Amino acid sequence: MELRWLESFVTVAEELHFARASDRLHLAPSALSAQIRALESHLGVRLIDRGRRTRPALTSAGQLFLEEARLTLAQAARAEAVGRRAGRGELGHAQIAYVASAAFSGVLTDVLTRCAAPGTQLTLQVRELETPAQLEALACGDIDVGFLRWRPEYPPEVTATCLLTEDVVLALPVDAPLAAYEAVPAAELRDEQFVAPHFDEEYGCRDQILEVAERGGFRPRCAPPVRDFIAALTLVGGGLAVALVPASLRRVQIPGVAYRPLADVPLTTRLVGAYRRGETSPAVRGVIRRLREAAAATAAADRQRTDASLYADDAPSEQVRGGATSLGSAGHH
Repeated sequence: MELRWLESFVTVAEELHFARASDRLHLAPSALSAQIRALESHLGVRLIDRGRRTRPALTSAGQLFLEEARLTLAQAARAEAVGRRAGRGELGHAQIAYVASAAFSGVLTDVLTRCAAPGTQLTLQVRELETPAQLEALACGDIDVGFLRWRPEYPPEVTATCLLTEDVVLALPVDAPLAAYEAVPAAELRDEQFVAPHFDEEYGCRDQILEVAERGGFRPRCAPPVRDFIAALTLVGGGLAVALVPASLRRVQIPGVAYRPLADVPLTTRLVGAYRRGETSPAVRGVIRRLREAAAATAAADRQRTDASLYADDAPSEQVRGGATSLGSAGHH
């Protein structure tokens, strides 16, 4: 039994006039009659009485069949809509993992918001996971998309899109003498102990600590690595160490922690979205598309800020900028 037969029958039943039904369906009257006969032959029952001098009328079987035919057509339309939406990545399931610092950058929430846009019914399972564990989970299929810190290399089946490039700042105890600086010179860190997450010790943080130490002319002292940036900030708040962290972690208000830019070592870190090459799931491809949209939006916003900053620098100003790097008081943070 074909859906077009049902559509033709329902249209004739509503019009009770073959010519008008033909016009609605854009079918020749002979083709419409042929479809009705094919349906009746398939069912083995007459559905419509066709009088020569009277209008067509539904038989008792036709009246019963009409309700079921309408339900079948409605269900078929729903099934088609679901299939099309799933194909566009608007329906389905995806597993997402993220490093804790991604939550504070705003990029993760931007992507999740895009996935929850009206007309989208994606079911997302989101969990925190360290960068190395994310790469393993991506490679074996345990997660579909990861928000993690940049790596120079990824597993062969994994690729990544840069979502955000942000400055690295110094986290230090709020009552430390160094907190009096607006921007801390590298040389002033010679007596400090640095702490970094163990997953970022090999890539990123270690090299950044060495770069700061080289600039300041000292050999760095490092505490045992900790689980993540939040654990590092906890040690900083306790006065046990300083840490180099992404600028977005300024949003983390841990008691006893102050944040300062570095005066003479420009450092940046990148947050990326990682996923499998050649992903076949429409739902996951939908998340990846929204991830790329978020990356493009962030890049455009950065360009606007850069352009505005250049314009402000070129514009005349009555303000006088001071050259001192110290705030003069530890109470400013």
